[in-house]
Amino acid sequence: MCGIVGYIGDRLAVPNALNCLKALEYRGYDSAGVAYADGTELKICKMVGKLENLTSHLKNKIIPSSCAIGHTRWATHGEPNKQNAHPHADYYKMLAVVHNGIIENYLELKNELEKKGYKFYSATDTEVFANLLSFYLIEQNPLLKGYYAVRNTMHNTLHSTYKIDEKCIIKALHSVVLKCKGSFAVAVLMRGYDDVIFFAKNKSPLIIGKGENENFIASDTPALIGCCKKFYSIKDGEIGYITKDRIAVFDENLKVLKLNFKTVNIRPEQVILGNYSHFMEKEIEQGADSVTETINRIEQMKILERISPKIFDNFDLHITACGTALHAGLIAKCVIEDKLKIPVDLDYASEFRYKKPLISSKSICLFISQSGETADTLSCVELSNSVGATTIAFTNVAGSRMESLVDYIIPTSAGPEIAVASTKAYMAQLAAIYQFIEYLAKIKGITIEFSSDSVKNAVLKNKYINYYKELEDVVQEIKDEESVYFIGRGIDYLLSLEGALKLKEVSYIHCEAMPAGELKHGSLALVRKDCFVIAILTQKELYDKTLNNIYELNSRGAKVILFSPFKELRNIVYKQILIPETEPVLSPFVAMKPLQCLAYATAIARGNDPDKPRNLAKSVTVE
Repeated sequence: MCGIVGYIGDRLAVPNALNCLKALEYRGYDSAGVAYADGTELKICKMVGKLENLTSHLKNKIIPSSCAIGHTRWATHGEPNKQNAHPHADYYKMLAVVHNGIIENYLELKNELEKKGYKFYSATDTEVFANLLSFYLIEQNPLLKGYYAVRNTMHNTLHSTYKIDEKCIIKALHSVVLKCKGSFAVAVLMRGYDDVIFFAKNKSPLIIGKGENENFIASDTPALIGCCKKFYSIKDGEIGYITKDRIAVFDENLKVLKLNFKTVNIRPEQVILGNYSHFMEKEIEQGADSVTETINRIEQMKILERISPKIFDNFDLHITACGTALHAGLIAKCVIEDKLKIPVDLDYASEFRYKKPLISSKSICLFISQSGETADTLSCVELSNSVGATTIAFTNVAGSRMESLVDYIIPTSAGPEIAVASTKAYMAQLAAIYQFIEYLAKIKGITIEFSSDSVKNAVLKNKYINYYKELEDVVQEIKDEESVYFIGRGIDYLLSLEGALKLKEVSYIHCEAMPAGELKHGSLALVRKDCFVIAILTQKELYDKTLNNIYELNSRGAKVILFSPFKELRNIVYKQILIPETEPVLSPFVAMKPLQCLAYATAIARGNDPDKPRNLAKSVTVE
């Protein structure tokens, strides 16, 4: 949720901040804003809606500032209007703050500050952070009380007459961090400090990018691609500041830390549209490459060999994830139980903690997260660690918080995924999961009918197939529907769950996935004449059973769109989208691309922006 950037250096700060924000807009697009140092003042400019509104507003303005912070918002507290947009200033206009996360005790803090004379102009928890920092600065600097005794009287001469010591600002920031409960990543500009950006982090992502005569902060690495190659992932509880040639980070005891910068090799073309109309379109086409690159990386780096075989001697297995990652986990559960005969417990991360899970030191807990910053999933990692369970993360982002919490990491190699609806990252997660299953089978001495090579061969079967032409008529018919249903059995049902999620995310059509065999147990009541049902049939052993369900739908006048490799069914259904045939267990690697294409094409036909679906953000860093 929410994107944060900060730039300080020899170049113009505001254009650089806006460019960095552009790469983070997938984190929220309810509003956008910047704050920058301008001599004796802090200037704030913010606009409702997408970043382009702010960019257009500032397009012809030359702002000679070398220090700026920026924010793109996904609303949590307060409706998405200009009043609630970031950055937020404190009551005395001493500082400006951008924030990602949720301060859980903000109402309590707000009440305390109001009793001390502070007034609030927004409904956000971020303004509470700004005023709390202002309060501690004034408390720790008696001279400030005189300057601000009458608001705006001596205020405009503050820069030229009194400058707060940097250590004092760090101390005040530390006091705020200790006082606030919840998750937050903040960047702060102080009036009178035209050459410093302060920051603090707890449970929300924040990184430092190190450049030449310039430095950056951001919520995620894509914001800084092409700007710098060296990154430091700020840890929970750390605070500090950056100047154009200095980076200072302090731990929770205010001890200066020695930083270990990592080089992140992300190619600029990975975050550029190129010849594509949208990132979702581009990332669907990159799905096959994300599978092969993930497999190659895991094999070349011997990732799985780092996991001790001893942990699998006497264990119980659990999988936890959210959204699309959960659907990848469902595939994992299905294949592990079918091929390895090992029971798997699977939960939504948002429910895991509250059901009092039966995990112990013998448990192996798998966590799947594209960003490695998903708040619900991270809380499950912490719970699992607390009972001594072995924790393994499948994640796509190097240096994420999840990586620092788990025992083992199985990285995926999807590269930056900009569109909110996950496509290539899901494919990479499946690739890593199948690698893990293959490794587990080897440990257990079990022969399975797939390998890394067969997975790569399967996904390459439809790498160059253009499904859009074949889907054109279908899209034109379903684009005005209120509801579309998905059915399947076994793995096909699990694929229908992800297909329905993709279509609802970007088209805003109500979509519901159902096990085909459950239709006559209630769901068939939803079927009416000419309604559309997407059926997935790739499993030979379930051929006859699923076909019976298709006949049930036909008899009630439904229009069945079948995604299947079985050509003989073309005349039985309203429309068939032919997909390559492969081993049934590998069907996710051939069936998912056309379902993703259907979602993308339908969104375009409805006039939606598939990269930025309403009300959604890419990385869910709040619970």
